[in-house]
Amino acid sequence: MALIRIEDALKKVQERGVIARTATKNHKIADSYMKVVESETTDMHTRGTAAELLNNFAKIMDSELGNSFMATHANDFGPYVMEVWPLVTAWYPDFPLKDLISVQSMDKPLAYMFFSLLKTGTAKGDTSLGDIVETALGVRTLKGRYPTGEVFGEAILDNQITNDGTLLAYAPLNVAVTPGYLEKTQVTIGSTVYTAYNTNNGKVLFKQGSTEQAATVIAIDINTGALTGTAVVAAKGTAGTKAIEVNYVWNLDYADTENIQKVKEQVEMRPMEAIPRALALEWTLFSEYLKKSQFGVDIREDNTKRILNLLYQYQVRYILDEMYLYRDQTANSDVTITAQASTGIALEVINQRVQKQLKDMGGKILKTSGRMEGNKLVVGINFKNWLESLPSNMFTPKTAEDAFLQSPREIGTYGTYQVFYDPELAENKFWMTYRGKEFYDAAYYLGEYMPIVPTDCIALAVTVRSSFVSMEAYRYDKKNCVIGGTFAES
Repeated sequence: MALIRIEDALKKVQERGVIARTATKNHKIADSYMKVVESETTDMHTRGTAAELLNNFAKIMDSELGNSFMATHANDFGPYVMEVWPLVTAWYPDFPLKDLISVQSMDKPLAYMFFSLLKTGTAKGDTSLGDIVETALGVRTLKGRYPTGEVFGEAILDNQITNDGTLLAYAPLNVAVTPGYLEKTQVTIGSTVYTAYNTNNGKVLFKQGSTEQAATVIAIDINTGALTGTAVVAAKGTAGTKAIEVNYVWNLDYADTENIQKVKEQVEMRPMEAIPRALALEWTLFSEYLKKSQFGVDIREDNTKRILNLLYQYQVRYILDEMYLYRDQTANSDVTITAQASTGIALEVINQRVQKQLKDMGGKILKTSGRMEGNKLVVGINFKNWLESLPSNMFTPKTAEDAFLQSPREIGTYGTYQVFYDPELAENKFWMTYRGKEFYDAAYYLGEYMPIVPTDCIALAVTVRSSFVSMEAYRYDKKNCVIGGTFAES
C-alpha cells in the first residue's frame, strides 16, 4: 500500500477548502459571511477554515432537525440562531491566538493529523535503527557519520574490539590517490593519531606523526574494512566507551542495503477529538419589549454576543493555561532572564543582554522542533511593564482599542518576538514557543468541528433557558517546544 505523505495531506486539506467555498457560494447566508472573511484576510488556510465551518454550520441548520428547531422556537428564540453566523467571521480572521497556535477545521468530531516521519532503516556508525532523521516539520540531524561515502569520526567501542580486529561500518574502502581519498583515512586510538600514507598487499599503511608504523601495529584491510594490529587490541575493554575513532572513504560501487545508510518513511496519525462544552444561558421574554426601534440595540442580540465573547474568553484561557502548565520541563528546563538595571549600564546594553538570553531560549526551540527558533512570548505583568517602559525603537507596542484591558492579548513586538500578555501568569513568569505560517508550525493545535451553536430551548413560564455548545478539539502536540521562564530586574 502506498504511503500517505504530508504533501498528500496538505493537498487534501486544500481540496476540502475549495469544495467548502463552492458550497458557501450556493448558500445565501453562508456566502454573505464568507465574503466578509475574504475581505479580512488573504491567508488561504484561514479562508479554508472559515469556509469549512460555515459549510458545516449550514448543513446543520438546513437539516431536518435544524428546520424543526427554527419552526418551533424561532419566535421565542429571536435572533440567536442568526447571530451565531457572524461568530465565524469574528473568530477566525481576528482570533488573537491564531498567531500562537494552529487553528484547523474539522468536518467530524474525530479527525486525524497526518505527519510523515523519515527514520533510519539501518544501524550504521552511531545511528540507531528507527532514529528520526527528517520529518515534515523540518530537517533533523542525522546521527550517522556522513552517509555520503565519506565517514568522519566513526566510533568503535572498546567492548566491540576482538583479538582479530573489528569491521568498520562500511566496506570496502576507496583509497584512490588522485582524488585524495587515501589522505582522508585516519585512525585515532586514545590520544594517538595514525594517518594513512600508502597501501601494500591490500592493506592501508599508517604513520604516527612522521614515523611509519608496521602493518602489525595498525592496518586496515581495503576489501573487508577490518582494522587490525597490536595497538587496536590494546584498546580492547569492557566498558562500552569510545576507544577508537576512524575517518575513511568507502567505495560507492559496493553500496547496498547492508552497507549504505537507509532511510524509510513512517506515517503517524495523531487524533484530534472534539469534545462538546456547554454554557447555560438565561434571559427573559421581557427583552421582547426592548427592541431596536426603542433603544437602537436588540437586547437579545447584545446578550448573545456577550455570551459568545464569554465562551471565547474561556477557550483562550484554557489554551494558555494548558500550554504553560503542561509544558515538558524535562526536555527544556525553565530559565531566568535578567534585566540588569545597575547604575552605569546603558539601556542599549541591558536590552542587548536580554535579547541574547531570549535568543538562547529560541535556539533550544530550534533544536527541539528542527524547524525554527522560538518567536512568540507570553509574558506576565513584570515583563510586560519592563517592555512597555522601553523606547519605541526597542519595543513596538500594538495600538488597539483593548490596549489597556485586563485580558489575554497581543501587546507588541520585541526584536524578533511577537509578545502576548497573560494577566493570569504569575507576575514574574513568562514562556516562549514558536509559530510559523504552515499549519504544522505550532506546538498546539485547535480543531473546530463547528461554530458555537444553540441547543434545544425549553420554555418555562416567562423564561427561556438554553445552552451554547462549542465542539472543540485540543491537541498539545509538541510540549517540548514551550519553554517557561522567570523575568527579573536587578
